[in-house]
Amino acid sequence: MEFSIFDAFPNAIISGVWEIGTCQHGTLVGNQYLKYGDLDVVIDEGNNSRINTTPESIISDMLVYAKTEQLPTISTSELVSGYMIYNSLEDAYYEIVDAGLGKNQHTGNIEHVELKVVRTEVVEDGGESDS
Repeated sequence: MEFSIFDAFPNAIISGVWEIGTCQHGTLVGNQYLKYGDLDVVIDEGNNSRINTTPESIISDMLVYAKTEQLPTISTSELVSGYMIYNSLEDAYYEIVDAGLGKNQHTGNIEHVELKVVRTEVVEDGGESDS
């Protein structure tokens, strides 16, 4: 029987807040983002700090469960290297630092994609400057 995280926890699904888009990292003007589409997600959120770095940093340790049919690809290497997600409620961008395929253990079918993300910054207009 097919039973995904979205079936198991329907009240945890967040709709109308998250989106995914392409990302070009480290351009001349900074990270650039271009929306691909909306996502219905389930969030497993946490934070941690690294006190052995200078300056001390506090980073997100957020895991986002996304529906495969809403993603531009299910290639984990492409998701990590070329995409990021955006939370419109918080006006916050998140870099995808790890991606995994969530499979049904009985059938082997891919049911969702797990995206580990950390907050980042992007250039607001998403375009290159001519100067």
